[in-house]
Amino acid sequence: MIVQVKGKPEFIQIQWIPRYTTMERVVHWFHTATFSLLAITGMFLFFPFFQPLIQGQAGITFRLIHRVAAVIYGLVPIIYLILQPRRFLMHIKEFLPQKEDIGWLKAVPAYYLLGKHEAMPPQGRFNAGEKLNGLITIIAWLVFGFTGLLMWFGKGVIPPGLFRWLVIFHDLAMIVSVCMFLVHLYLAVAHPLMWNALVNMRFGVTAVDYAAEHHTKWFYGPKRAMELWEAKKREGAH
Repeated sequence: MIVQVKGKPEFIQIQWIPRYTTMERVVHWFHTATFSLLAITGMFLFFPFFQPLIQGQAGITFRLIHRVAAVIYGLVPIIYLILQPRRFLMHIKEFLPQKEDIGWLKAVPAYYLLGKHEAMPPQGRFNAGEKLNGLITIIAWLVFGFTGLLMWFGKGVIPPGLFRWLVIFHDLAMIVSVCMFLVHLYLAVAHPLMWNALVNMRFGVTAVDYAAEHHTKWFYGPKRAMELWEAKKREGAH
């Protein structure tokens, strides 16, 4: 693929390699769509100053949308697990933290604010930030499922004190998830260094040069990536 750099006369050629499968992209976009609906309808149900807007039929409609979206949101990962169990488990395994992730997180401010990538340790198909987002998403999915089902079918049956705690944990999970979602959205859509992100999830491919620099362990393999990292550190020390 040949593209022109904005503001410059020259053209550059970009080579692409696969990063996400069709199923992974479908799961991502269904998750994004249903989570957005849940966040919006949940916000109307959560904040007191929106209460006048959700009285009567409007309130019934908002609750219906929230519940339908919740069912789809809950089923999407389960369907993924049923259709592609090995890929699903591999995906979960890739979210597990590794020792290089701490160094990556420490180097994040200099990278995202100043564009300095030299101090970033090698990463796999997912960097430490993406892993953190994935783990929070998984934990939130479990909390939403547990508390949401009990709140939905246990209202009037569950003791009021326990029900209030369910609401609190449900709301806390939503607050954390929305904050992470907004950070993820900004980095994927607006941050100039993350231009590759939307291409990843639209077409399932990533630029070769980007993968070699930002996902070294995935591109070269863990052993070779660490050799390159150690060599880079030795060069920097001289």
